[in-house]
Amino acid sequence: MTAPRRILPVNYSLRNIIDSILSDIPKARKYSNSKKQSIYSKLTIIISKKNELFNLLSPRHIQSYPIEGAGLFARIAVIPPELVIVDERFKNMCCMPYWTIYKGSDGGAYKRFDRCPGYGWLPGCPPQSPPVASVQAVIDKADMFIVLQTRLLSERWGVGWKFAVLHRLARDIEAVLGKGTVIERYGSGPCNACTAQHCLHSQPCASPKLKTISLESMGICVDRLCSDLALLTGDPRWRLTWLKHFGLPQQTPKKWKYVEALAVKFSNRP
Repeated sequence: MTAPRRILPVNYSLRNIIDSILSDIPKARKYSNSKKQSIYSKLTIIISKKNELFNLLSPRHIQSYPIEGAGLFARIAVIPPELVIVDERFKNMCCMPYWTIYKGSDGGAYKRFDRCPGYGWLPGCPPQSPPVASVQAVIDKADMFIVLQTRLLSERWGVGWKFAVLHRLARDIEAVLGKGTVIERYGSGPCNACTAQHCLHSQPCASPKLKTISLESMGICVDRLCSDLALLTGDPRWRLTWLKHFGLPQQTPKKWKYVEALAVKFSNRP
């Protein structure tokens, strides 16, 4: 009789890698959950006294935008900037290899096991993305970090509406707080400032003021961002589940969420 086959644990899962990096960052270990709640409560009290700003930070407001796809955003919340974790190793995760399906010139499809195809190619991807020191410097200037999250989706292409909603919200916030109070915009995936990405053809960026680099490419730990928001808001739907076999027929789960953010100051004074 054969002994039952033992299922070994996955020691190098994405979850374990992220947790290991966080365990190695003093700032990520600095605050207890109760201290996080205390900092968060102080921030929400300040925002609640700014009525016009408070009214902007609701799913209902975002979903009211006349933008196709605006209704797919399910959550919006603020998090104290001091809880946002930035580290070079989160950018390095873009180099982790995984299976990707490509279309060949003959119309067929083939698989390739390699790092993310955007690495070193897309202008907002590492190693061209900003150094983590400059990313941290911007976050240090912010008074609040606004995070938006979509509901579970299966849309991978044609998602430029995410960019449009993020920038519309940024304009609304600056209309209330003043020009220059939104000090950074963070997208999800490739920048969608241009329909045709001139930069991919060795041309200068056609819209530098609209260029929007993803949170991950900035070195920001999106997993911690969302788990902290689940804790602070009491809404477990903020948490992320990491996909396995992304883009392949055996992918699980079959749907995912997009996360975007804005770094904002309360005043436009330097």
